Amino acid sequence: MFTEELTAIRQAEEQSEDIRKNVKTEVKRMIEAAKQEAEKILDDEETKAKEIYDSLIQEGMNEADDEYEAAIEKAHIDADNLVKAAEAKKDKVIDHIVERIVRSGVNS
Repeated sequence: MFTEELTAIRQAEEQSEDIRKNVKTEVKRMIEAAKQEAEKILDDEETKAKEIYDSLIQEGMNEADDEYEAAIEKAHIDADNLVKAAEAKKDKVIDHIVERIVRSGVNS
């Protein structure tokens, strides 16, 4: 009877040890799976972040190009207006200069 009980205790200990080993193995597998899943999530999020970054950079570049083109167009318009204003005053200036020359020639 004592031998049977001792055998039963040994079997229970062996089963307990097997369960511990199985649990350890399963925990290691779960940890590895969690690490892989975390790496996949990180990779996916990095890809998304890069896409957002690239999109925002492109949007900023497009906006800068639009503002540049608008500034150039405004500069052309301002230059044209200055040329027109100068053209409009040119005849008056020429007449004024000629009048001074004539007056100075008459007064001499």
